[in-house]
Amino acid sequence: MLRFEDLRVRDQQALDRDFFNRRFRLIAESLGQISDEVGSISTDTDRLVALGLNRVNEVLGPLLAKLQIASEVGFLVAESATPVTVSLNLETTFQIKEEFRELFSPTPYLILQREAAGTINDYAAIELQSYNRTNGGLAGKIVFLNGNVGAASYSDWVISCAAGMSINVMQSLLDVTGSLGTLTDVAADAQAAITTINSLIAAGTVISVNGQTGTVILTMSDISGLVTALASKADSNHGHAIAQISDLQSTLDAIKDGGTY
Repeated sequence: MLRFEDLRVRDQQALDRDFFNRRFRLIAESLGQISDEVGSISTDTDRLVALGLNRVNEVLGPLLAKLQIASEVGFLVAESATPVTVSLNLETTFQIKEEFRELFSPTPYLILQREAAGTINDYAAIELQSYNRTNGGLAGKIVFLNGNVGAASYSDWVISCAAGMSINVMQSLLDVTGSLGTLTDVAADAQAAITTINSLIAAGTVISVNGQTGTVILTMSDISGLVTALASKADSNHGHAIAQISDLQSTLDAIKDGGTY
């Protein structure tokens, strides 16, 4: 280390070549030493900066990635590539993709949909049973189906949180839709029956009268016993002798003799 005493000039000191060379050499050596130390500091600084950047990448990198996912899909949506053929009351497990696991916070009921285009009306409802954030295992029971979500095995699942009330609304809507479908079928059957009846009435035909079908024309002989019953009746214009009326003669004789009747 260069000291001031090494450069001090004393009284009556000869200012020759050795005087200046010795001092210039000390100055040059000190500057060289400072340069080496500056280079070492620069190297250490670069090493420290590189270490800090590595730590930032290790710690803040994953956090920034999670924040990016959260900003895009939120904390209530996750994706799964587990191949599953869903069906009503099926108990199964979906593995949540790693980038969603730590942020995803499932609710007691979840909506299961597909990423594929044109499947917006194909979905299912899941009743949550358990969720393992470490390995991404989400276990649940399928409690509602709509559309063709269970037509085959799919692996492009999007799982989102839902309230239990929304599941009840879905089920009620499905029940009402089914009832409307049944009523529509009944109305269609009734309309077809009315049309058939109207056509039969217009044609003047009946299903069955006295054992006959089609256009029925009845005569007296077609009704059993009618001709015989009518033959036993008295004519509309007729006369009777006294003898043909029971007890008439004896009653008249009694009246003539002062009797009663």
